Amino acid sequence: MGSKNTFFKYNPPAQAVEEKAPVLVTVVSKKSKDGKKAKNTKYWLVRETPSEMFELQEINSNNVPSGPGKLISSEEFSSDYSLELDYWQKKVRPSMESLDKTVQRGEAHRAQGELYSAEMEYSGALEVDEDNVRATFGLGLTYLAKGDIEKAQEIFSKVVQLESAFKVEHKHMFNDFGISMRKVGMYKEALEFYNRGLTLDSEDENLYFNIARTHFEAGDWENCFKYLTMCLEKNRGVEEARKFCFYIIEKSTTDDDMLREFGSSEIGTKLRSDILSLLRKMQIAAGVDLDEAIEKTHEIRDRMLVIEEEQRHIREIEKDLYKLDENNG
Repeated sequence: MGSKNTFFKYNPPAQAVEEKAPVLVTVVSKKSKDGKKAKNTKYWLVRETPSEMFELQEINSNNVPSGPGKLISSEEFSSDYSLELDYWQKKVRPSMESLDKTVQRGEAHRAQGELYSAEMEYSGALEVDEDNVRATFGLGLTYLAKGDIEKAQEIFSKVVQLESAFKVEHKHMFNDFGISMRKVGMYKEALEFYNRGLTLDSEDENLYFNIARTHFEAGDWENCFKYLTMCLEKNRGVEEARKFCFYIIEKSTTDDDMLREFGSSEIGTKLRSDILSLLRKMQIAAGVDLDEAIEKTHEIRDRMLVIEEEQRHIREIEKDLYKLDENNG
């Protein structure tokens, strides 16, 4: 058991993010009462949303939008803000395009395994926009690939506090980061990222698959079975999830160590009963006929009872040997 298991070769395909062309993207400033522009005027990037609201994101000193956005009504937008088309065209747009190219270079370097170059590009992007979501995730993935767990932990702590990261279009980033964390044994952190992804899209069967896989490698059978069942219930057509299910069932019938772990909880037979119920439910979710699922579950149960009896017998022998040693002492 553990991360050395070679059964899995499946990584869920990256899901394309549906991009909708914004109706309006420009820069605005707050209107002053006297009509004069203040010396330290603040600027915001503004985007029109599908709900006919406007999202404002403050422009930082490097002329790029940074930090969380805020929504305002169309009435407030038209009455309280002035368009800054010249500032948008000459300052903000070129700076945003330059930042995007820096992040793209980082992503290209990371994809090629050029990790130090990727780190430099991502770090440069974060100097321009310290809250850039793509650069933050990319830097974290780079640290994980380098095996620098301490720095990856720092990025992890930053991401979970980064309000702008929690948008549906970033769901795949949580998934990617979770996969990389799992591969280096950071199971707790990986699960937190996957669960963050579920808050963005609770219908994504790939997230449930990856959560099940992480619990499997961490040795948490109960949650492994629960999440794999949820994955299959979302979409039985995920072939690797079905293979995973049948692998677990086959392993349960042949791996005595695994069966000992099933029944080793403090709550004993209750957990064993729960485990068997979960195994049956998981098979049904994978498309196994009910009678076949029951038969296989009974087979596993019978083997667990045999192992339990063997363990009881061994304990009695050990107890007798201990008493013999005491008497001879």
